[in-house]
Amino acid sequence: MKTGRKEEVNMNIKVGLVGTSQLSFAGPKQEVYAKIIDQMKKNSAEMNFDLVIWPEQIISKPDAKRAVDFMEGEKIDFLLILNISYSSGFLAPVLYRIKNAAVGIWSIPETKKGPVLFNSFCSNNMYQGINDKYLRDHHIQAKWFYGFADDQMFRKRLSVTVKALQAIKKLKNARVALIGGFAPGFYDLYFDERSVFSKLNGIYINRLHEYDEVIKLAEKVTDQDVKPYLAELDALGIKATPVAANLRDLSIRIYLAYRRLTEEYGYDAIAVSCWPKFQDDYKYSVCSVLGMLNDDKLVAACEGDLMSAISMLALQEMSGESTTLMDFSAFDEEDESVLFWHCGPSSKAYCRKNGYTLGENYSGMPHEPGKINGCGVVRDMVFDAGKATVFRFSGDMESYINLTGKFIDRKKDSNCGSRGWMNELKLNGKDIGALDFANTILSGGFEHHYPIVWGDYSDEIAEMNKWLGIRPLNKIKYENYIQDKEDAEL
Repeated sequence: MKTGRKEEVNMNIKVGLVGTSQLSFAGPKQEVYAKIIDQMKKNSAEMNFDLVIWPEQIISKPDAKRAVDFMEGEKIDFLLILNISYSSGFLAPVLYRIKNAAVGIWSIPETKKGPVLFNSFCSNNMYQGINDKYLRDHHIQAKWFYGFADDQMFRKRLSVTVKALQAIKKLKNARVALIGGFAPGFYDLYFDERSVFSKLNGIYINRLHEYDEVIKLAEKVTDQDVKPYLAELDALGIKATPVAANLRDLSIRIYLAYRRLTEEYGYDAIAVSCWPKFQDDYKYSVCSVLGMLNDDKLVAACEGDLMSAISMLALQEMSGESTTLMDFSAFDEEDESVLFWHCGPSSKAYCRKNGYTLGENYSGMPHEPGKINGCGVVRDMVFDAGKATVFRFSGDMESYINLTGKFIDRKKDSNCGSRGWMNELKLNGKDIGALDFANTILSGGFEHHYPIVWGDYSDEIAEMNKWLGIRPLNKIKYENYIQDKEDAEL
């Protein structure tokens, strides 16, 4: 039964702006608010969010109630409360308790001398105190902002919020699917989807698709469908081993099958059972197909790792870049680097400079003693140099990893597949050595999969998870005695 989306959802977040003030402060409040509205309109265009403005300044409690009713009717995602001047404390409980929207509290700089014209910052202080003390049982999170809307600090802080909330909105409206089950014995990848629903109300998860659905769709792909894709590979001059070259046609058919399935059901991300069925039936690895899907920015995670697919979708939404999914395979204290490797499922976005070849998965089939045999098709590549972010929700979304680093720009030995050595490691924005990182992963029991995207999105990841109420995985400093999560630094 076809279960595509019933309606299209505007995926831009809506930012609501209200301005509060008090008659007893003599600053040019109306002029300042008008100036900030113009600045926010420019931010809206540049940061790609929709701006909803309440044009009147809010002075009384009834004013606040009308503004909140309007913003709730507009279904905003984020309410920015600008204290143009010091404002009545009666307003805070009304504004902070807006339904289904995150809250930001904002103040502007004061004049340096003479009479106090605004006292805006003090009002922010009072509002946050009211939230923490008077509204404590409501457990409302509110992010503070400071400055004019064209100030660098304000813009950076707002940009982080927009990307974080944009990712949350994408996930809450996402359709994701597991196709064929997770890899045999990969029990660390299991999660209770009810926990996901509690964090991401609205997400659709389907675990019921079977491997045979893909095969039946692949069998319907015609030679004419395949022809332009083969021509493109020939035109690009992608080198391939003999085994991989003989399987290019099959790869394209499987790729088109996944595309057609995801289009039929309206999926944003999929997790694919990449073994052992493909190897048993075709002596074939689907790795390069996942790279092709991620080239298209259709998030595709291998080994049935649905939680990584959801995490990859968040990274892609924040960055606009294709993501990839890696194992953590080795660490080197000499240059404080770690090796992220997988059989060969990575997007070509990770080797724009170095390029890739089509090769074989040397661990995909039973091996005879003293003999190495493999099955195609995988993408064999060394990642380009550059900053990257590693992020994954863990367990039942009770924690997450937030690692940044830089893939090195020099030759270093590594195994065949898609891979890169990363150094300059930071966990939650703080430096961490390779041994401490390995200890954190192993002592903390983190899953063995690592979604990666180009760029540094550590701030956005931290904010997204703060809004969702998910705690970070913290460093567990290496010691010679046994350790666990309880030994993590606070």
